[in-house]
Amino acid sequence: MVEFTFKKILKKGVLRVQRERCHATHARMARILLGNIEQQNGEALSKKVKRQSCEYARDALGSEKYAPWLDVYAALHGTFVEGWIPGDYYQLVVLPLKNGQIGQATNTKTLTNRLLNTPTLPDIAYLIDGNCYGIDYSILEWHELLELLFASEERVFFKPDRSFQGKGIRILEKAAVTIERLQVLPDGVFQRPIIQHEAFDAFTPNSTATLRLTTAKSPSGSVELRAADLRLGRATDHFVRAVSEIRVPIDVPTGVLLTHGYMPDWGRVISHPDTGYSFIGFSIPGYCEARKVCCSLHQGFPHLGCIGWDIAIDCNEGARIMEWNARHNSIVFSEATTGPSFIGLGWDLLWQR
Repeated sequence: MVEFTFKKILKKGVLRVQRERCHATHARMARILLGNIEQQNGEALSKKVKRQSCEYARDALGSEKYAPWLDVYAALHGTFVEGWIPGDYYQLVVLPLKNGQIGQATNTKTLTNRLLNTPTLPDIAYLIDGNCYGIDYSILEWHELLELLFASEERVFFKPDRSFQGKGIRILEKAAVTIERLQVLPDGVFQRPIIQHEAFDAFTPNSTATLRLTTAKSPSGSVELRAADLRLGRATDHFVRAVSEIRVPIDVPTGVLLTHGYMPDWGRVISHPDTGYSFIGFSIPGYCEARKVCCSLHQGFPHLGCIGWDIAIDCNEGARIMEWNARHNSIVFSEATTGPSFIGLGWDLLWQR
């Protein structure tokens, strides 16, 4: 009994330390972005707005420690708006209660096809525990894998399990790949390249533009698209990477880009910095189909409360799922640019449980 009580106390202590570290990390990120936005605005966020952030964080969300992200949202938006969800609140409160442990499964890319069972994935084959498998999870010999990967492609992408934000992605060229090179790869998925819709070539001809669509389950159980933005690579990128991407908010009802895009430091731009192509008035091809696909797939997987989908639109305006994420799908960008995006879901009350 004493040992059980000690373990319980120890666990609470560890969780408290983890929460404090999370708050500190988010506060540091928020302060940096707030400084960038204030410099761009030419003025500091007013004391009145900061007081509103603190009061709302304390009274509506249970702690003033959630105020830093609210300051960032208000600085970008130009005024304070009730209903915003701070990034650390989402990580510490919403995700554990709405996605739970099952959210971790979305990071296992070799499992995605089994869970979603959809032809919209560009998967070719998998490496799992030292063995190779086809998309039906039948065992392949190494020479069969090599033949399958390049049967119709000159290059393929490899994404390790538990990777996200473009980290760990490898581009494998047919002329350079051997069985020996494949055998040292970790568990992961091989995917064929997507020929993006020609409309996106004006922005990024060298990398595939992706949509980040965020779907959420309502209290009634229905799934809705709540936030959307376009992610674009730079001229030297072969795929979109979080450290260099340009993100452009999308008007959720219409699929039309808003007037400004944002650099990684959240500096505003009205056109792609490399190609000069303007964001204003650009309508996303295949947007309605992508929205339908994501909502339908989420509806068929109701165990998760919120999912971030990375979608490529192919040359036929078809939606192709690059990734899905229910564990590290940050909402701070959409909240700052087009939010509050999650009003009516009851997330603001979860801390009281």
